[in-house]
Amino acid sequence: MNAVRKLPPIEVLPRDLSAWEKGNTGTAFVHRFDSGRPGPRVMVVGLTHGNEFCGAEALHWALGEKLRPLAGSLVLAFANVAAYRSFEKAKPLDSRFLDRDLNRVWRDDWLANEKTREADRARELLPFVTEAEFLLDIHSTSFAVRPFFVSAQHARGRDLAQRIGAPRSLLLVDGGFDGRAMIEHGEFADPQGQRTALVVECGAHFLKPSVDVAKATMLDFLATVGSVDPDWAAVRRPSVPVSESGVYEITEVYVARSDDIAFLQPFVGFEEVGEGTPIVRDGDNEVRAPYPRCTVLFPKAQPMKGRELVTLARRID
Repeated sequence: MNAVRKLPPIEVLPRDLSAWEKGNTGTAFVHRFDSGRPGPRVMVVGLTHGNEFCGAEALHWALGEKLRPLAGSLVLAFANVAAYRSFEKAKPLDSRFLDRDLNRVWRDDWLANEKTREADRARELLPFVTEAEFLLDIHSTSFAVRPFFVSAQHARGRDLAQRIGAPRSLLLVDGGFDGRAMIEHGEFADPQGQRTALVVECGAHFLKPSVDVAKATMLDFLATVGSVDPDWAAVRRPSVPVSESGVYEITEVYVARSDDIAFLQPFVGFEEVGEGTPIVRDGDNEVRAPYPRCTVLFPKAQPMKGRELVTLARRID
């Protein structure tokens, strides 16, 4: 029997984003603002997954407030509006993507050759992603876990997350996903590179507090990298609770092998379990914690064969 894991309520619903469709770049839902002064090239992305509304809300607020960079340039991009528009309240997890996870297509060979709507959209976004010196990709999770950053496994990602200051937890990735995430594309993942990208996971998909975390983190990020005035950002920053701290390193991303899947405890994320603890049954295979103090992350609320099922991580700080 699958252990019961109740999804949080739906407090936030999709809004009409058509006012932001034209943009000013020739690419739908992408807005670019240049200060005319030397400074960082910065990008903030929302809706990489169509059912993660907090990023859309943060960008909608920023554009409505006419947020502009004091130095350098700033790109604000709604990534997968097509998936967002497919949302149905009765099936809230189904609008994550249309054909393939947009946050897994950032391999050069897939970008060059794949024929999916998400790959098409990634190719549209690619010039802006490759231009950015600093990128923040705003996400949320199925269950209501602590907010946290995700970075490629290098010192400058960890340094940027620490300078921003909140959330205080950080997950380090090293190509373990089935595909490549946006923050792993090109120089973003190169330990010797200069460009830096972070994901922020703001909390549960449809909860109002996740929107506040998205706005607060976006403003903190922009102030930290020198795109906006810190005092201006502080006045507009929503107050959010201080989250738990910790640095985690992914050790395994387990992909489902069957349609017969059952989580063996009501995992929602960040549970720490002992070596040998049963986590999930996948057909005839039982996934157990492979080492002491194993952290369970991203347990899927809607498991499907061939897709990521659960991520295991080790706390390193």
